[in-house]
Amino acid sequence: MNLNLRRWPAALILAVALFAVAPVTQSTATEAAWARLAQGGYTILLGYSRTPGGGEPLRPDIGDCENRKSLTDRGIQESRRIGMRFAARAVSISAIYAGEFCRAVETAELAFGRRDVETRAYLNSIVGGGDPDTIPPELIAAVETYDRAGNQLMVTHPVLIKAISGTTPREGEAIIIAPGENPGDKPRVVNRLLLD
Repeated sequence: MNLNLRRWPAALILAVALFAVAPVTQSTATEAAWARLAQGGYTILLGYSRTPGGGEPLRPDIGDCENRKSLTDRGIQESRRIGMRFAARAVSISAIYAGEFCRAVETAELAFGRRDVETRAYLNSIVGGGDPDTIPPELIAAVETYDRAGNQLMVTHPVLIKAISGTTPREGEAIIIAPGENPGDKPRVVNRLLLD
């Protein structure tokens, strides 16, 4: 077996350099996202935190969160960490909306405070509601008409975020969107923000 040891140092240096660059790039992208949010005027889409089991059915008591466990203990901690990340960056959040499912409401309330969260039916899951790429017109209108100084944050289902962004967000990832090119167009993704 012939091992060319003279080539190893160069290969090792290249491998270490590539490993070192990857986290810096991800960190730089996250810093750029925080800088964008500091300007205000954006919509932040956030998926609900970890939940037990395979989902939550659409039932008449959809908003009865006092009697329905919606997040795991890990999901509760994740929600609180998300709120702390935004507070540490002093990013202005002028409006907080959540889908009507308890897991979305609980994520928003744990992160940003119970009194600040308003529910919106257009943020509910779109599974089974026809074309999975269909975005509720009310959501498009909410993004287009938002004109406050800070940002608006929406806690929703990953399937709705995927319809807008084209990819399912990772856990702890928020998608920053802005109005589409023309009125009524699908919102455009302007950045992604890693929170965890």
